[in-house]
Formats: sequence, C-alpha cells, structure tokens
Amino acid sequence: MNAELIAAGAGLVGVVLGGGVTLAAAHIQRKGSKDQADATLRAAVTTARLQYAGALEQQNRIAQRTAYVGFIAATHAFRQALRREVPTCANPDPFREVYRTLRDAYIAVELEGPPSVLAAADAVVGAGFGVTQFVYNDADLMETWRTLHVAAQSQQPAAVALQALREVQRVVAETPPDQRETLTETNHQTRRDHHDAQSPAARWIAARQQARQAVYDTGGLLTADQAEGLLLDASTFPCNALERVAHVSRDFEEAADAFVQTARNYLSDTAPEI
Repeated sequence: MNAELIAAGAGLVGVVLGGGVTLAAAHIQRKGSKDQADATLRAAVTTARLQYAGALEQQNRIAQRTAYVGFIAATHAFRQALRREVPTCANPDPFREVYRTLRDAYIAVELEGPPSVLAAADAVVGAGFGVTQFVYNDADLMETWRTLHVAAQSQQPAAVALQALREVQRVVAETPPDQRETLTETNHQTRRDHHDAQSPAARWIAARQQARQAVYDTGGLLTADQAEGLLLDASTFPCNALERVAHVSRDFEEAADAFVQTARNYLSDTAPEI
C-alpha cells in the first residue's frame, strides 16, 4: 500500500512538474513571439517613416525646383525689358508689369527656401527695384543726356557742353563722398581767399559756372529745364544718369546669374540645408 501511494505520489509530482515545464515553455515562447512581433512592428514603423520622409523630400525638391524655375523665368523677362527699354527709355511702363511678376515669383521662393537661395533671390529683387526706380524717376534725364551725347558727335557747342559737364563730374569724383555736401556756392562765399582757390569747392564752382554757360549755349538743343537737369546731375554725382543706370543694370544681371548658380548648387547637394 505504501509502495503504491509512493508511486502514485511520484507520478502526480511528475505530472505537476511536467505541466509546469510545459506552461513555462509556453510562456517563454509567447514572450519570444511578442518580442519578435514588437521588433517587426518597430521595423515596419521605421521603414514607413523613412519612406514617407523620402517621398516628402522628393516632393519638396520638386516644389523647390518649380519655384526656382518660375523665379528664373521672371528674371529673364525682367532682363529682356531691361535690355529693350533702358537704351531708349521711350516707355518705362513695361517695368511695372515685369517687376510685379518678379515679386510674385519671389513669394514662391520665400516659401520654399532655404536661406541661401532666399538670400540670392533677395539680391535679385533688390537690384530689380533699384533699376525700376531709376528708370521711372530719371527716364527724362537719361534721354536728355543721350540727346547731348548724340549731338556732341557732330555739333561743336554740344561737344563743348558735354566736356564742361564732365569736368564738373571730375571735381565731384575727386571729392571724398563725406565732403561732397560742402560743394555749394553758399559754403564758398566765406572762402574766397587765395588759399582756397584750389579747394574742391572753388574748383566745383568754377567748373559749374563754365558748364552752365556751355549747356545754355547749345543752339537750342536743350530747353532751360533740360539744361538745369544736366547741370544738377553733373554737380551731384561723379557719373551721369546713363552711367548710373548701366551700373544698376549690371547689378541686376550679376544678381540674377548668382541666383541661378546658388539654386543649382542647392538642388545638386546630396545633403542639403534645411
């Protein structure tokens, strides 16, 4: 009897132990399956995020390229107006439309960025504004300078007037920018002694007086307003309006070229800035 009980007890213990081992194995297997499932889920999430980031990057690049192409097209339209209208200044109105188009195209670049490309676009718009303002404000003055230049090729009085105006500009150019405001007749009234004879103010007044006489003696080529306009321009700036508009036009051309290069470099960069 005792032997049977012992055998039965041993069998029961064996069953219990066997069941426990089975349950433990099942728990371990289930935990392993969960870990594997979690790892698979994390991998799937990571892959999805990478795929989304890649698709978003591609979409952003397409949007940026589209914005840049639109801005470049606007700069080309502005260039055409610049090369067509500035030499004659017959009609500055086309600049109003092409500059508006340039500003509209800039808004897209402003949205898409990045900072380096936006800075290059800022330079283009700023240069375009300078050209536009110059053409609108000084179209008549440029036309008067052009008339004098053309007449100077065949008419002696016009050639003398042009040379006299250039002498005034030379004095202005030789005077430091921070001292040019002293080139006035009022300032010179108290400085008439011999030692001041070669001062910038004295030379400016002498050259200006000769230029005034010359521009009024061009045989009816210039009206009084035109003559005074040329005299004021020459007395204020070291280069005339035609030369200044050529300078701001070059600024625009250079800024437009720089934008193309900056945009090209950015789109070709395998690790672009954000």
